[in-house]
Amino acid sequence: MKKKILIIIGIVIFIVAILILIRFCIYMDLDKKYDETNARSNYYFYSETDTSVMTYWKKDNIHKANMKNIQGEGNLTFWKNGDTNEYYMFNETKNKTYSKYIGNNGMMVENLPSSGYYVYAESRLGINLLFAINPVYTISSGKYEDKDCYILGYLEEGSSKEWIEKETGLPLYIEFANGTHRKIQYSFDTVTDEDVKIPNIEEYTLLEN
Repeated sequence: MKKKILIIIGIVIFIVAILILIRFCIYMDLDKKYDETNARSNYYFYSETDTSVMTYWKKDNIHKANMKNIQGEGNLTFWKNGDTNEYYMFNETKNKTYSKYIGNNGMMVENLPSSGYYVYAESRLGINLLFAINPVYTISSGKYEDKDCYILGYLEEGSSKEWIEKETGLPLYIEFANGTHRKIQYSFDTVTDEDVKIPNIEEYTLLEN
């Protein structure tokens, strides 16, 4: 009888270890794919939440982004030249103004959107192992707009969920715990020089820093 119990316990431990290894590999693979996708030199994304819209273009070392409130007057355009380290912020509201900085990114976004479960390389092994071991973190497979995804979440009623594309490691859809949502669309190698062109400064008033 004891031998049978030990065999059963051993089988259970083996199955649990395999499940943990599979979960760990999924987290690690998504992080790696995100890094590879984020390293591309030409991409565009459009992000929409219940309260705001963000549009972003990158071509080589030129970054341009627009952040706009769906309700209210908030409407800002950010532009950066990574080669010269010039950074501009344009206020697109009624009183059009701009600010110029050197060596200061301010609110400039310079990366693709990442999952809330994304872990930087220096601490990736340990944290992803904790994610894999902890049963409250959930992983399942699903689709979002016909794209194969992992659905990452937290085992708690009303908690947020993220649909992460398996191929790229990018978040496509997020359900937040407060009931709001975020949808993100991407394209690659489609951004032109015109897309990342700096706004016409003559149309704005300079704000002294």
